[in-house]
Amino acid sequence: MSPIQKTYQKLYSSFTNLREHLYSSGRIDDSNAKLDELVKVLAICIAGNRDWIDSSELELLVNFDNHQQSTVKKLRALFKKCTALPQFKNRDGSSIFGANASLNLQDSENEYAFLLLKSVYSSFSQASKHSDSSESFDLINEAFGHFIRDNFRGNIEDAQYMTPPEVVDFVCDWALDELTKNKNNSLNKNFLVMDPSCGVGSFLASFYLKAGKLNKKYKKTICSIGQDKVDRMVRLSKINMMLFGTDNHQIEQGNSLVGNTFLEKYNGKVDLIITNPPFGAKISSADIGLEHLENYPLFNDVENLTKTIDSELLFIDRELSLLKEGGKLFVVVPDSTVSARGLSETLRARIVERAILKGVIELPAVTFAQAGTRTKTSILYLEKNSSKEHKGLTTMATVESLGFQVSMRKGVAIKKYEGVNELEVLKKKLFISNSKKGVVSETPSCVKEETKLILSNAWTASHYNAKRINATNAISAIRGSKSKELKDIVAFETKNRRRLKEKTGSKCISVLHIIGDGFINFPELLNYEPKTKGNVCFPGDILIAKINPRIPRVLVVPEFSFPTTCSNEFEILTVKDGHDPYWVAFLLQNDLVQDQIQSLTSGTSSSHNRIKTNELEQVKIPVPKTEKSKSDASALANNYKNSIESIVSNSFYIQELRGANSGNPMKGQVATCPYNP
Repeated sequence: MSPIQKTYQKLYSSFTNLREHLYSSGRIDDSNAKLDELVKVLAICIAGNRDWIDSSELELLVNFDNHQQSTVKKLRALFKKCTALPQFKNRDGSSIFGANASLNLQDSENEYAFLLLKSVYSSFSQASKHSDSSESFDLINEAFGHFIRDNFRGNIEDAQYMTPPEVVDFVCDWALDELTKNKNNSLNKNFLVMDPSCGVGSFLASFYLKAGKLNKKYKKTICSIGQDKVDRMVRLSKINMMLFGTDNHQIEQGNSLVGNTFLEKYNGKVDLIITNPPFGAKISSADIGLEHLENYPLFNDVENLTKTIDSELLFIDRELSLLKEGGKLFVVVPDSTVSARGLSETLRARIVERAILKGVIELPAVTFAQAGTRTKTSILYLEKNSSKEHKGLTTMATVESLGFQVSMRKGVAIKKYEGVNELEVLKKKLFISNSKKGVVSETPSCVKEETKLILSNAWTASHYNAKRINATNAISAIRGSKSKELKDIVAFETKNRRRLKEKTGSKCISVLHIIGDGFINFPELLNYEPKTKGNVCFPGDILIAKINPRIPRVLVVPEFSFPTTCSNEFEILTVKDGHDPYWVAFLLQNDLVQDQIQSLTSGTSSSHNRIKTNELEQVKIPVPKTEKSKSDASALANNYKNSIESIVSNSFYIQELRGANSGNPMKGQVATCPYNP
C-alpha cells in the first residue's frame, strides 16, 4: 500500500468514528447536509492555514480537550469570520455557503463539534502534507465524497461527481506531458484550463497542483475555469481549489449545455479541457435552442437528426467549440461513444472534420463501481485541428487494473486497494516512448497505430491490443505461408441462411452445445427446444460463436440424419478455393488467431462480449503457399478430423443419430476429444 493509500485508510477510520457518533445521536439525517457541515469546518481550517483568520484560535480549539464545553460557541465564531472573507464570496458578493450561512450545531453538541473539528483538521493536515510532496491528495473527492457515499448512504445520487483519483491523476499527467513536450509550450503564457462539468473540481485542482510542481511559474500563468449545474458542487469546487492553493480560478453555477452561461465568452479560447461529463442524460434538441447552435459545430443540425441526444455526445461537441485551434480535450466517455453506431458513429465521423484523434485508453469495468455502475469507459484525447490532415499516430491502450477492487458490504460499495494500478505503469512507458509505430507496452497493452487506419475502423482501444499486433506479426513470419484475412479464405454465409426456411424435424445447435476442441454434446442437442428460430446450416459448415469469444467455440457441422439449424449467436462460414473446413476450424482455435479474436470483442461486460462480423472478417490466418506447407496443412486437417470422428464412431450412441430409432440410451453422457489443436 502506498503512503497516500495509507493516508486514505487513516482518514476512513477517523470518519467512521464520526459516523457512529452521528448515527447514535440521530443528528443530521440528510447526507448532503452532513457534507455541508464537513465542508464548513474545512473552510475554517483552510482560512487558518492561509492566515485569513487568526490560526492560533483554531489550534487552541483543536489541541485542548478541556475547551470542549465551549467548542460550539468558538467554532461558530470562527465560521462567522470565514463567511465575511472575500475568498468565500461569489462574484455577486453572496456567500458560497448560501444566505444566512451558519453551522448546524446545537449548543449542547460540544462533543460532536469537537469530534467533527478533530476529524476534519486531521484530514486537512494530511492533505496539506501530500500537497507539499509530489502526490495529489484529493480530500474532497476521495475522502469526503467517497467516504460519505460509502458510510452515510447506500445510494448513488451524487455518484456522477466522483471520478477515481487514479484516473484524475493520470489524465492530468498525460495532459501535462503532451503540453510540455511541445516546443511551443502554451503553459508559458496565459493558459486557460477548463472543466465544463466540474463536479467537485478534482481535475482542475489536480492539474494546477501537478503543473505547479513541474514549474513554479505555471502557478501564475494558469487560469482554471469550471462550471456545474448543481450549486453545492460549485461550492465544493471552490473549497477544493483553495485546498490546493489555486487562487486564479473562476467557477460558476450553470448548465453548460442549455441556455446562456459565462462560458460563452470563452468560445474558441480554451487551451485545455479535462473532464468527466455526465453519461446518458437525455438532452432535448428543442431545449438547445436555435440561438445556441453555434456552440455545437458537430450537431448544429441536431433537430433534424433526433429528438433527444445523450449528454456525453453533446458535451464533446460543446467542448470542441470552446477549444482554440490546437487546444486539447481529455474526456472520460462510456464505451458506446467510441464503439457504438447511430449518433455515436455520426459524432465520430464529424469529429475527424475538426479534430485529430490522439489517443484512446480503455478503462476496466471497476473504474466507477463505487459510483454504482460497471459501465466500461475510456479516456478520449482529441486535439482541435481544422486542417483535416491525419498523418500521425494515435495511442491505443487497454488498462485492466487500477489497483483496487470494489465489493458490496451490507449494501455499501467498499473500495479495497489490491493489485497494480496499470495507469501508473502505462504512464512510465507511454511518456518516454518515441513516436514510432508499433507496440509500446504489452502489459498494460499500449500500441501506437496510424491515425488514418483507426479512423476507418472502430475507436475501441482493445481492438488494437498488443497481443493482436504481436499475433499478426508472428503469423506473417511463419515460413512457407502467407498472411490472409479470414474473409479471403471463407465466405460469411449467415445473412444468406436467414432467408432459408428450416425443415420439419430440424435440430438447433446452441452455443452451449460446443464442448472441448470442436466436439458437440449430442444428448443436449437432441433434447434442446429453442425458443427462437435459428439459421439453417449444412454439413461441412464452420460455426464460430460470436458471443464471449474468450471461450473458443468452433464446430464443423457433422453429417446427421436430420436437418440442422444453429443459434443466431453463431457466424456461419463456408470454405473457399478448396480449403478444408477442418483445417480452418483448427486454425480458428489456434492461440495466435484467438489473440486477435479476443482483442476484437466489444461489450459492456466480460459476460456480454461479442465480436462483430466485420471485425471477424479481418482476422489474419496463415495460408500455406509451398507444397510442403500445403501437405502439412492437409495432414493437420485430416488428423483433427479423424480425432473427432473416432470419438463419434466409437460411441454406440452415434447409431441413434444415424438410424431411425428414437431411443436415447446415452442421455446425459458427454464424449470428449483427446486431440488438442
